[in-house]
Amino acid sequence: MATAAELGQIALRNGRSRKKYNAIVAAISGILPGLIFGFFLHPSWQRCLIGFVIGLVWGNAFEYSYHRWMLHRPRGAFSKGHLEHHMNVGTAEEPEHVSLGRSPLHIALLFASNGVLVVPVDLLLGLHVIPGIFVGWAVYLIAAEDIHWRIHMNGWLPPGLRFARAYHMSHHDYSNTRYNVFLPLFDMLFGNRGLPQQS
Repeated sequence: MATAAELGQIALRNGRSRKKYNAIVAAISGILPGLIFGFFLHPSWQRCLIGFVIGLVWGNAFEYSYHRWMLHRPRGAFSKGHLEHHMNVGTAEEPEHVSLGRSPLHIALLFASNGVLVVPVDLLLGLHVIPGIFVGWAVYLIAAEDIHWRIHMNGWLPPGLRFARAYHMSHHDYSNTRYNVFLPLFDMLFGNRGLPQQS
């Protein structure tokens, strides 16, 4: 029978492995379509940059929306795994429940479902920003997952992101607020940045 320390090491290895493979799939799912669309559409560097910024903002909006309305939906299909994440904070099994994507397949489906929405609009309107959008999504997802891991595993955070640990962990104390992990753009926009007043 494994000891608590051994179970903790297994959870850490499994969590790191899932995080690594999610990042690889996110990079492939974002960069490969970005390159393919870039090859066929020949966008200017300005359109690529505009698309990249749109992709980052879209990633932040998706993170907020998915976290708030799918992962925190009572008795929802997606909420079960997220509830395990909340229940395992501070336990030896925490690393196994930190990744934002349940599996690499989940990450690929996330890119495909978002792409189904944005690709036709880009092509119909002739915007040619889609290569940058795909790369922006990949960068945002990889960064969000890495920062989320560092927050939960007490890893190093750059000086500009040190607030993120307290910000995100307060979500675990008050789960109906602060849905963005490290960049609270949509928390501010929808008024979910504050914490309940203590009486």
